[in-house]
Amino acid sequence: MARAANPAGIFEPILGDVIDDAVARRLVDCDYLFLAADTMQARAVFNALVHQYLIPGMQVGVKVPVDRATGDVGTVFTVARPVSPDHGCLWCNGLIDPTRLREEGLSPAERDAQRYVDDQAVIAPSVITLNAVAAALAADDFLFTVTGLHHPTVTDDYLRFLPRDAQLAHDMPRADPTCLDCGRGQRSRRAKGDTRSLPTRPAAI
Repeated sequence: MARAANPAGIFEPILGDVIDDAVARRLVDCDYLFLAADTMQARAVFNALVHQYLIPGMQVGVKVPVDRATGDVGTVFTVARPVSPDHGCLWCNGLIDPTRLREEGLSPAERDAQRYVDDQAVIAPSVITLNAVAAALAADDFLFTVTGLHHPTVTDDYLRFLPRDAQLAHDMPRADPTCLDCGRGQRSRRAKGDTRSLPTRPAAI
């Protein structure tokens, strides 16, 4: 699709998992990153890349909470969260669950640790339109940012679309000055580049 839109464009597919160190290292000289993965491990690597190499990015996602006892659908939402070195990170905002992160490192079923629908019986939920909304919000923000067309008053708030309420909410990101990813303390990975290791899986020997 990218080539159809611009035959002169350069497209480099990377077949692999971003939690593998060799794959993550291929992203350190990017200008912008989009996170659209389902695992806490992928979030942790993305977060580290953004702050360690000062690469702005965007986390996009969808959630459909379902009450397992009643089957009632809760607050469905899609999100587009700008993540940059100057406005907090996924750790600061509780978007990386340490328990799930540990579980993913031990379990062969890591993809089930973070699901669109919290119901093991729902294997392939239909979230195509919800994903489209999240991707569109993220792509719009990226395009307006790189072209300088954002209004001067635009903030880095997280955008959360609530389709059941037909509303768009703004969540203000938090930043902890002592954070080991985005903080400015000596122990933080912020702007440390190649002098710090990434939270990746080393290559098999």
